[in-house]
Amino acid sequence: MPQTNETIFVTAELKIKTNIEREAGVEAIEQFCLDMQSESGCLQAIATYDQNQSDRVILLEQYVNREAINQHFAMPHTQAFIERDITELVQAFETQLESKEQEK
Repeated sequence: MPQTNETIFVTAELKIKTNIEREAGVEAIEQFCLDMQSESGCLQAIATYDQNQSDRVILLEQYVNREAINQHFAMPHTQAFIERDITELVQAFETQLESKEQEK
């Protein structure tokens, strides 16, 4: 029986590259989030911005399962965003809800 909750949360810290104007970077990131939200396996994609460090962006993403994350990286909009070289990935974490055994 498959796990009842396969949802994966991704928290990614990005840094807008120094040769990119912040406004252009933010615009590209916001569009990327909208594109991610159109993916069938993506439940949430939100960009948040550090008010004290203007080049730091935290992406909060939620996917239905591992396959949805794999599909995300194969998407043309994901490949295009990576190729535009607007940000660098500082770090990323994948987390899940604690799974509890369901009694029948």
